[in-house]
Amino acid sequence: MNRAFSRSPLGMVGCALALASLAACGSIGGRNIQSGSIATSVTIDKAFVDMPPGGPGVVGVIERHYANSTTQEIVLSNRSHTPGQNMVTATLFGPVKSVTGPENTQANPAITLSAIGAEMRQALPGVPMRVSPYYAQNRYGSFGYAMGGSAQGDTCIYAWQRIRTPDLDSNMTIGQGTITLRLRLCEPNTTEANLLAVMTGMTISSYIMAANWNPYGGAPPIPADLGRLGTTVLPTAQVTPQLAPEPAPASAAPVRRVVRKAPVEAADPVPAADSGRFDDFAAVPPPQL
Repeated sequence: MNRAFSRSPLGMVGCALALASLAACGSIGGRNIQSGSIATSVTIDKAFVDMPPGGPGVVGVIERHYANSTTQEIVLSNRSHTPGQNMVTATLFGPVKSVTGPENTQANPAITLSAIGAEMRQALPGVPMRVSPYYAQNRYGSFGYAMGGSAQGDTCIYAWQRIRTPDLDSNMTIGQGTITLRLRLCEPNTTEANLLAVMTGMTISSYIMAANWNPYGGAPPIPADLGRLGTTVLPTAQVTPQLAPEPAPASAAPVRRVVRKAPVEAADPVPAADSGRFDDFAAVPPPQL
């Protein structure tokens, strides 16, 4: 009965459908599952920015993809007690690989103090920040920063920078692209100079492989004195302290202290005890007649 049913046309059609469904399940099961989120975790060696020697260390990197840019939240080590996470946010604008819809773009406006104020309130809630009036610059150009102290006793910095070729040096074929940096860092028992050293010591180690992507502009011209006979070229004074630590301030010559001993008074002679022997008495000359 069963053998007759399996040879019938209806049974053969059922077997064919069953085999097709199994083949389809096998092909689907062999593919990798893709996440629908634009945020992914990458290894720390793929961070867009390298920290200066001495830290802070990188503990994680979250990467977000847009149609016109790629952003990384580079999470840094944190020893402070201030709520929030220390991090560097680096964004590279340009012809990135298309992994999302064309409508998913990221804004790239010029920096304004009102926008920076909104960013600081979100990154450092409850921490009073003061925008520094001083000029600061690293190897990529000028940047701004604000300092503040948290209620937990930490010193905090929020720094911002936008790296872009001047419009006069940019056209449709070269000089396209922008890099934006944000640093949020709180540390206990530190100074403003130590926090600024993180911003000035960072290195951008990534780029977009496109012929027209160059947010840095052209190379600086060679100094006119370089290679000219009769001209002496020496390192600037700013380089010397980095090669060797500054000498300690000279201290006053040590003062020799003269220790004077108090005079010792001569003790009264102790009379010899009378032992009854003649040898114990001093010789006395006899009287003259």
